[in-house]
Amino acid sequence: MSTKSGAALTSQELNLKSYLRILFFIYLGGVLLYLLPPIGLMPEFLKPYAFINDPAFANNSTIKMGLFAALCFVAAGDVRRYLIAVEAIMVVMCFAVLSGIILILFAKNNYTLQMANSSLKMSTLILYSTIFDAALNAILIVLYNKAQKARYNLQYFSPMEFRALKALAEVLIEGDEKAISPQETALSVDRYMSSFKATNKWVTKLALTSLELYPLVFLKSPTSYMRPDARKAFLERHFYQDVSLRFAPSFIRMLVQGMIRMGKQLCFMGYYNDPRVHPTIGYEPFSKRADTEKRMKDLPYENNQPLQVQNEKDVKGDVIDWDGVVIIGSGPGASIMAKGLAERGKRVLMIERGEHTDPSEFNEDEIDMVSRLYADGALQQAADFRFQVIQGSTVGGSSVVNNAVCFDTPHAVLDRWNDTNGIDAGLDLARYIQCNKKVNEMIGVHRINDTPSTMSREEYLNPGGKKFKLGIERMGLDKSPNVADSVAANIQQCVGCGYCNIGCKWGKKLSMLNNILPQAQEKAGAENFQIIAGCEVIKLKSKGAKITSLIAQFRNGRKIEVRGKTFVVSAGALSSSLLLQRSGIATGRAGKRLSFNVGSPISSVFPDVIDAYKGLQISHFLQISPSRGFIFETWFNPPMFQSTIMPGWWSDHWKNMHRYNRMACTGVLVGSDSNAEIRVGGLTKRDIRYTPTKKDFDTLIDGIELAGEIYLEAGAECVMPNTFGYYEYATKEELKKMRYDIKDNSDITLGTGHPQGGNILSRNRKIGVVDEQLKVYGYDNLFISDASVFPTAIGVNPQISVMTFAEYAVPFVADTVETGGVKVITPDLSKV
Repeated sequence: MSTKSGAALTSQELNLKSYLRILFFIYLGGVLLYLLPPIGLMPEFLKPYAFINDPAFANNSTIKMGLFAALCFVAAGDVRRYLIAVEAIMVVMCFAVLSGIILILFAKNNYTLQMANSSLKMSTLILYSTIFDAALNAILIVLYNKAQKARYNLQYFSPMEFRALKALAEVLIEGDEKAISPQETALSVDRYMSSFKATNKWVTKLALTSLELYPLVFLKSPTSYMRPDARKAFLERHFYQDVSLRFAPSFIRMLVQGMIRMGKQLCFMGYYNDPRVHPTIGYEPFSKRADTEKRMKDLPYENNQPLQVQNEKDVKGDVIDWDGVVIIGSGPGASIMAKGLAERGKRVLMIERGEHTDPSEFNEDEIDMVSRLYADGALQQAADFRFQVIQGSTVGGSSVVNNAVCFDTPHAVLDRWNDTNGIDAGLDLARYIQCNKKVNEMIGVHRINDTPSTMSREEYLNPGGKKFKLGIERMGLDKSPNVADSVAANIQQCVGCGYCNIGCKWGKKLSMLNNILPQAQEKAGAENFQIIAGCEVIKLKSKGAKITSLIAQFRNGRKIEVRGKTFVVSAGALSSSLLLQRSGIATGRAGKRLSFNVGSPISSVFPDVIDAYKGLQISHFLQISPSRGFIFETWFNPPMFQSTIMPGWWSDHWKNMHRYNRMACTGVLVGSDSNAEIRVGGLTKRDIRYTPTKKDFDTLIDGIELAGEIYLEAGAECVMPNTFGYYEYATKEELKKMRYDIKDNSDITLGTGHPQGGNILSRNRKIGVVDEQLKVYGYDNLFISDASVFPTAIGVNPQISVMTFAEYAVPFVADTVETGGVKVITPDLSKV
């Protein structure tokens, strides 16, 4: 549908136009009603109402009605061009209704008016008038919203929110020759937000509404009504300078920062995801690259095995009796657990919150894939809006969207966990290490330099990683005991499309979706190994020390109860903790001692074209020994993702995005202290409370500074941390200023894809949620198998450790499953 002002009106706009004409005649009638009596032309039916003769009363009322009639007349002439007149009517009428309510409640209106043979209380008259105004305005607001939504084909945002987003895009994306208009940018975001369901995405609506109305606090017009230059000046003053220079109180700074970060992220996502923008920044999608066909022929591996998954329509009835193990989740921990149990002859039913997307449906549209594959559309934030937690939410879990990077659990971490004077995890370390080795073999972990190499080729790695490697070598950081190498990953025959984070279409990334789950289902049979997708477990039900069933809810609101013999919670560190809290399990311990691999990127610009997007996204790493508390991983993304972490505002951000093909990026990861928590509460009922400790923050800054030095040594023109204020450092001497520019976590963007802890393993029942068998204290048939059992953050990518814990716990879980006696009726959920 065209949205040009000259295009034909939609039926909803025609309805609005007709109603405005009706209002015009109503208000014109009001003008006559109030004007005629004082000048001696009172109609007979008004003669009993003597108060209408009051000239002062008539004058005010005539002006009000005349103004409304004029606005309706103008707006009805062209409801698009003069839409502001409609909005003016709505706003003034809201004030009129508010005024009426105030007068009813607080004014002295107890007197009566004599009207011939009857009387009427003034309060009653005001009430009738207020109700009449409210009814007229309510109809107008409904018709206005429908007309605006139809005009732009809005799917999610209200007209005001859409207008605010469009206004932001007009000034935040600042540069010459924009490839798409602000309106197209806002429409793209609206499509994205409507494409997934999440409990907290309404926060985006709140942020945009606040951004639109915030100028009223300073007696200025709403954001979208300002001229672009005035709008930019306002944003610079109140959303940038006041925050960066700490002029505003800390609480206001937090809210304002959260608003503008959300607004910026949405604008950049909408703009840089559009294919028309890609040529302007030097990006080519994999399908259009000159060497794509050559790469595919060079490494022609494809691993998309069939997987049967049920959804809401396949599940008959509201109760499922399952004579086996019920696993909540389908990510790395859940999948390894399910495979191990199936190999032991146990029937497995997996219930996954996310939907099932077959790899054949994966595509190059970042927004489409993020909406399908990520929890809450990758918009999950901590309570202070200064920490972003990105997690997969799909069949296969985060393994579908992670970078497949594999690090064994560090021995120093295992020793710390098992310290009897500390956490006292009580792990059998020999068996744990054996399980760790088995998992590596099971999921196919390799490096480039393995012989023979089955992972990829050196030339298909992220080209930006080679720049970082060059800097490492020039600084002598590649010497032992340091470790600088290409990453190990469960990847086979990678062609370097650069789409790891939006799903591997060919199954070259050996995720749970492509590898473990299909293998296990094929071996066990679909009747014994079943997966229900799009169904969130909201509560566990128990009787004494036994979990009897769970309650789960599909996205359409339908609930089912699933009964089983043994239950394994593998929903991820955050969701598992929340599920236990909602179920009244491990009260006071579940959700505590949460930790992360806290990360922040540093970007670098080189004089020559690198095209870092043309290769495996995370390609190289550096570990300093003895450890300084951080690890480096080179990293680069397609434009939409990269734009959200690109440093700079306005022209600086535009300039950097137009240096996109000359840039390289490295992430710095720090295993945080266990000082965070998640709880059922706050605005989203997923309340993440986290502020980095001074030690963790200082460690992160040390790592970012060293990463900057490495890039400068490699020949970078400048380096830029991802800070709220914008800083470019062109020399190592300038780089030393960074620790003074970045004072605390409000000055830098922090995030993680690796939440850990929350339901930790410890033999100390005062702090532990699970024992050394990963069984929840106080329950005979409830286990946890995901990163939430980690006693501390491990400081490296955790997927191998998650899978190792699952493999370690398989025999304990299997031993709890009853194998005989009672006949259980099990509905056939297999897909037809």
